Amino acid sequence: MSPLLVAVGLLVSAPPVGEAAIAFEKLKSFEGNWKAGEKDAARYVSLRVISNATAVLEMVTGADRTKVLSAAVYYVEGGKLVLAHYGAGGAPKLEAKPGGKLEFEGKGAPISMVSLTPKGDKLIHETVSSTGKSVIELSREYVDTLK
Repeated sequence: MSPLLVAVGLLVSAPPVGEAAIAFEKLKSFEGNWKAGEKDAARYVSLRVISNATAVLEMVTGADRTKVLSAAVYYVEGGKLVLAHYGAGGAPKLEAKPGGKLEFEGKGAPISMVSLTPKGDKLIHETVSSTGKSVIELSREYVDTLK
């Protein structure tokens, strides 16, 4: 095998380092099922560590839990923690702001800001901003996200 291929392989499989790695580890600790709202207005959020622990997949379903309303993938790219959001209005890519917090910003996209703030083990405040500001309180509970 060529030394260049070995070197490239090591770079691709190397774990992220620095601030992005710390924030990514925090994000991975949110793996599980979350619920926001009540009854007919409920939203269910599933966070799963995927792809050999190199990404976190977020899927949001509605109250009936039968179809995915939006999805996001969090991963480290070029030393930065990024979020690619897939939903109505395209697939904006947001980057984590410096400081190691889970605050993401993007420009020229329907979603311009996402922030995840842990409130203990069982609660996350998620703020999503597009035209206005929306704060969602997610509580950890076991649910089957997709029926």
